[in-house]
Amino acid sequence: MIPVGVVGAVQNGPHPDMKVQIIDDTADTGGFFILQWWPGSGGLGPDGMFDNWVESPAALEEFWQEAGWQVEWPQKANGAT
Repeated sequence: MIPVGVVGAVQNGPHPDMKVQIIDDTADTGGFFILQWWPGSGGLGPDGMFDNWVESPAALEEFWQEAGWQVEWPQKANGAT
């Protein structure tokens, strides 16, 4: 399962020191935000974040599979949803 609400370090991303975080926004938008940032990223969010949005847990899983990221999650995130 993909941990929600915690920051993970992408080990195989296109940018050094890339971070990712999934935000459950089902109460407001009905979906999930996938936040991504790295040193020097130029997104409009805090810390230069970029975001993607998906409409369901199934779409999140599909996005994740397509991204192919290997993410190191904090120990407390193991098994989190």
